[in-house]
Amino acid sequence: MIVFEIGFSNDKIIGAHAHNDYKNEHPLKTALDNKFKSIEVDVFLLKDRLYVGHSWFELRRTKTIEKMYLDPLWEIFNSNDNSIYTDNSIYLLVDVKTNALKTYKILKNILKNYKPMLTYVAADSVFEGAVTIVLSGNRPPINYFDDYKYRNVFIDGRLDNIGQGISYKIMPLISSSWADSFEWSGDGNLSKDQMSFLQNLIRSVHLEKKYIRFWGSPDNENAWSVLLAANIDLINTDKIEQCKNFIIKNNSKKGTINGKD
Repeated sequence: MIVFEIGFSNDKIIGAHAHNDYKNEHPLKTALDNKFKSIEVDVFLLKDRLYVGHSWFELRRTKTIEKMYLDPLWEIFNSNDNSIYTDNSIYLLVDVKTNALKTYKILKNILKNYKPMLTYVAADSVFEGAVTIVLSGNRPPINYFDDYKYRNVFIDGRLDNIGQGISYKIMPLISSSWADSFEWSGDGNLSKDQMSFLQNLIRSVHLEKKYIRFWGSPDNENAWSVLLAANIDLINTDKIEQCKNFIIKNNSKKGTINGKD
C-alpha cells in the first residue's frame, strides 16, 4: 500500500498545476514533457460523452476526455513499464462544468477502461497508480463516497473543508481562489501578515496529508518565488515551461523541487 505523501521523489516532478491545460498548443504533452504534477481539464456532459472545453461554444466532437487525455495517458502507461512518472502519480484534475452526479456517473463508467493505471481506494486503503483522478468544479457531495468497495475518483476540497476531519483518502487536494483570501497582485512583497496567514494555511493542509493550490494566483516569477517560500505544493500556472525553469533554477542550490526533500 502506498499513501499520499507531501513532497516528490528524485524523478524531479515539478510542483505545479497546468491550468486549463487543453488551451495549450500541445495539450497534455507540454505538461508531461515539463514533468508537471497536476493537469486540469474542464469537461461538459452532452448525452453520454464528456467533452473538453472552457465553454459550450468550444466543444468539438473530437475533443473528448478520452481522446485528449485518458487514451494518450493509457498509451504511455502501457509502453512505459506501467507508469507515467517513475514512482509518482500525476493528478488529472477534472473540472466538471455540468451536473455533478450525472457527470460523475458517466466518468465512472468511462474510467472502467483505464482501471490498471488509476489510483484507487479499497478496504479503506489507498493504492497509488500512475494517474490520480480528482473531481473539481461541480463535485458530488462528500458523503456520496462514504459507502464503497472500490473507488478510483477523489474530490478536490475547499478551504472550508480544512479541519473537518475529511480523509485524504477522499480529498487529497485543497484548492481555493487566490482572490478570496489575498489582495496581492504579485507585484512587490506580500505583507508579513499575509505571508504568515499563507504559511499557516499551507501547514494546516499538510497536517491532513493533503496538497494545496490557489487558482487565479499571480502568474509571474515574483509570485512564484513567494509561493515557493511559503512551501506551496502546486503553483497554478498557464506558463508551463517558464514556471518549470524558474522552479528548477530557484531550487538548484537546495537540490530539491519546491523546497522539499
